[in-house]
Amino acid sequence: MNSTLESPAQKEVLSILQNLIETARDGEEGFQLAAKHTESAELKAVFTRLGTARSVAVAELQQLEHQHGKVEADHSGSVTGGLHRAWINLRTVVASRNDQAILEEAERGEDAAVEAWRSALHPEGAPLPRSVTTVLEPQLSRILASHHEVRAARDSGRFNQKDSSLS
Repeated sequence: MNSTLESPAQKEVLSILQNLIETARDGEEGFQLAAKHTESAELKAVFTRLGTARSVAVAELQQLEHQHGKVEADHSGSVTGGLHRAWINLRTVVASRNDQAILEEAERGEDAAVEAWRSALHPEGAPLPRSVTTVLEPQLSRILASHHEVRAARDSGRFNQKDSSLS
């Protein structure tokens, strides 16, 4: 067998990793966009931190790709050419600079990230190699924590727009 050809199992692992890389990049871009457009300094710091965490996840996933046979690194954006569907409404919302609306869209993006990692960890085909799950499981834990943080901020009511006509 030619060692440069990918086995079906290897192709599946690389496909799963590529999907997660795209999802993590979209989250990174979404959090950066949210940080740039939020009015709250507190949320700006949260979104910046979460975006950086997604950047770290991308690097970890790219390392896994390399370990599983991908020769060239892909440093481009998502195959879809922009934000993932779950983050796409954020582009519209940020124009309003409504922190509550930005949080709601960020939470939708986090829903998609949680689903992507859960699906990756429980593929329909053969189980993932342990070398992959030992990276994905802690990433899922961090994504669940960020999801909870975004949801808690969204539900706190602290970022609802105040009606300036009542002032």
